Amino acid sequence: MKNKVPEEYIESIFSSPQLTYLPDIMIKSLTWKETELPYSQFLENERIERAKAFIEENKTLLEDIEFVFGVEKEVIVAIFLVETDLGKKTGKFPVINVFYSLALSGEKELFEKFINGSEISLNDENIKKRLEKRSNWGYKELLYFIEIAYLNNWDPFSIKGSIFGAFGFPQFVPKSYLIYGYDWDKDGKIDLYSIPDALASIANYLKKEGYKKEESLEYKKKIIMKYNISEPYANTVLAIAEKLKN
Repeated sequence: MKNKVPEEYIESIFSSPQLTYLPDIMIKSLTWKETELPYSQFLENERIERAKAFIEENKTLLEDIEFVFGVEKEVIVAIFLVETDLGKKTGKFPVINVFYSLALSGEKELFEKFINGSEISLNDENIKKRLEKRSNWGYKELLYFIEIAYLNNWDPFSIKGSIFGAFGFPQFVPKSYLIYGYDWDKDGKIDLYSIPDALASIANYLKKEGYKKEESLEYKKKIIMKYNISEPYANTVLAIAEKLKN
């Protein structure tokens, strides 16, 4: 990263009083139960109607994106709905602090001071492995994020996202931004808070992972699970898309 980002930029981040260690983020990460999320709320009539209205308002854009990437507009909008309620809820946690906290929690002597009263035991081998894995992942994502913030001339502390560091309308982590982010409006930057770039980035993600319109629902489900490794998530996205088509 040193070759891409000046040392003084990195130093300014790590000396900033805004850089905060939030141990609860790793605790949440280790106790998270994806299958218990209330996905059924996204199939309620009010949300489906809003998603239909969104398709109508952005019909030309969505049809163009569908043509270029070969991903149905209904599937793109279904993901947009589930991820951020069509852009209404993009997260409140400073992304840089999320990945800094995950990375730092790998220091067991530091982290174990904060886990009293939680269901986490560092004597549990599974927990130890997950802690190490999440910490290594958080460190890599932190470096990607610093690189992206520098290249885009962002204030790195101004970008907010989910408790696990996903940001923008499509909720990409930094590595996904670098791999799948798409500059649809050709303004020279990938802006995940811009509707055209966000929708094209969702479609680009699915296309690059092998999504094909003509494939079976089971095949599509497997590809959507690469976006979010969750069967209830993929089933919900496909169910919403079906309702939007009808």
